[in-house]
Amino acid sequence: MPKDLEISRLCDAYGALLTDNMCRAVREYYDYDMSLAEIGEEFEITRQAVLCRLRQAEGKLKEFEAAIGMVKRSDELCVRLQDALSVIDARPDEAKRIISDAVRDLRDMR
Repeated sequence: MPKDLEISRLCDAYGALLTDNMCRAVREYYDYDMSLAEIGEEFEITRQAVLCRLRQAEGKLKEFEAAIGMVKRSDELCVRLQDALSVIDARPDEAKRIISDAVRDLRDMR
């Protein structure tokens, strides 16, 4: 199973919404690079059961992101702030506007 490291980022954002076993399996597979067999041994389940648990968790994480969009918005804010850094010396008023807009959007995310 190829690893989609975006799942690790989604788990950072939404892991608390998964069951403990799902979250732990995702962490061990994506963050700690454990094999399906190693995770199965730890959980005392088969590799196939681990794979099913991972797929279920991945599906839920993608659903959460589709509904909430926290990771996408965070990425967009990072790009905007990087843009502000790139123009801060040459166009300080534009940089200030970009930063102000980003701060407002961060507050709206709470």
